[in-house]
Amino acid sequence: MRHIIRFISVILSIAVLMAILIFPSSADSGSKEIPGIDYNRITQKAEGGKQSYKVDLKLGSVTFTGELVGQTGISIEELNEIIQDTLREKNLTIDRIKLISKLASQVEKDARMYWGDQIVEGLLSFIPVPPGSPMGINDYYAYVVHGEVNPAIQSVSIEAATNAAEMVIVQSIENGGRIGRIAQAVEAGADKVPMLGEIVNTAKVAHDWSKGSERLDNYLKLLEKNLEIVNDFYATCSRRAVALAESNNKDSVWKIKFDEKKNYRTYNCDFWGISGNTMSVTLSGELVSSGGGPESSYSGTLKLEFNAVDFSPVEKNLERTSGLAQFVNVLHSMGAYQKVSDSGEKTILRRSAQGHVTVYVGGSEGKVKPEFSGSLTSGGDETIFSFRRDLEWRDESMASAHAEGITEAHFVTADIDELTARVSSRVLYKGEVKTEQNSIEEFSQDPGTVFDPLDRTPVITINFN
Repeated sequence: MRHIIRFISVILSIAVLMAILIFPSSADSGSKEIPGIDYNRITQKAEGGKQSYKVDLKLGSVTFTGELVGQTGISIEELNEIIQDTLREKNLTIDRIKLISKLASQVEKDARMYWGDQIVEGLLSFIPVPPGSPMGINDYYAYVVHGEVNPAIQSVSIEAATNAAEMVIVQSIENGGRIGRIAQAVEAGADKVPMLGEIVNTAKVAHDWSKGSERLDNYLKLLEKNLEIVNDFYATCSRRAVALAESNNKDSVWKIKFDEKKNYRTYNCDFWGISGNTMSVTLSGELVSSGGGPESSYSGTLKLEFNAVDFSPVEKNLERTSGLAQFVNVLHSMGAYQKVSDSGEKTILRRSAQGHVTVYVGGSEGKVKPEFSGSLTSGGDETIFSFRRDLEWRDESMASAHAEGITEAHFVTADIDELTARVSSRVLYKGEVKTEQNSIEEFSQDPGTVFDPLDRTPVITINFN
């Protein structure tokens, strides 16, 4: 009986083990699990690792994209590293783990062969079917062993089945041996035992089982030994995975990061009253959490880099800017002056601004708009500007009288809100200068929306979906 109980307990363990090792895991198809390892037996699941959420920072019409990143739990890569380290430490291999599946399969096969099949075969072999009876051998077995019979043949004489059971006793006594002795004991109390065949046949099968179970016992011992090794392996992996997850959660540092390479933007702007100019702006920086999770205050430095991309509208139409329009109108009112040349260098406009800011993230579900404080120029603000343009106007309406008027203006500036013009006006008669006037003029200019993003209130959105 102890042997049977031990066998049943091991069979139950095998059933669970086979369900885990033989059938596929329910892990996501995109995971990188190690074939042959049962991840369901590891307590700490690889549902953590690096977490990343999209962050939008809007400055006026320009929107930059960043990410909120942090560490929670453990990743599949970290769990696989624990598994590999534990295998090496315990001198195990994946093939050794797979061996348990093979052992379990073999034990199940042997159990079916030496227990289930032999019982059925043995019992059926001891139930002779009366000649001409409509009851088949399986029906006799069902009646003799279980007291049941197919409803379609219930009219068959129960006496025939009883006689068949009695014949088993007689045959067993004639065969002699251990089974014969059991049959004699049963025959002595036949009137007290209605299902004689069941007892005798079970004795026969038990006799055959004792011969075949030696091989099974060896499998059981080997399986139990390997189960201990594998159980220890999975228990060790579980302890280490839990410890790493707790450490990651405790020491995790969450950050809001803006990558310069991913945040190059261009936008149209007005400059000196002329529209259609193009500027570029790049955002970079990192804000670090003061806590151990996504809901926290983040502080750090953000940097904006501005560059002029295309200022040809101003370069080609300088005389139409708000500061020079009146000057040109006066010039034209003096006669038939017409612009005859317009040349100069490409405009250079750069600005670098950086500031220490703080962002407070008060939630971690859905779309969250954190509070923003600080200034994007608190840590430094430098502008480099270079503009040069040379224009010439001539009045040749009196050329027939050998007279003409020439006005030249050289425009230079290093300040975006001020333009300096060195103006020279001459009247020539037969090639000789008759009158000449030189002056330096300062024109106040409006930078317009050239740095519009920097002048706007930052709006941040984090998408936790």
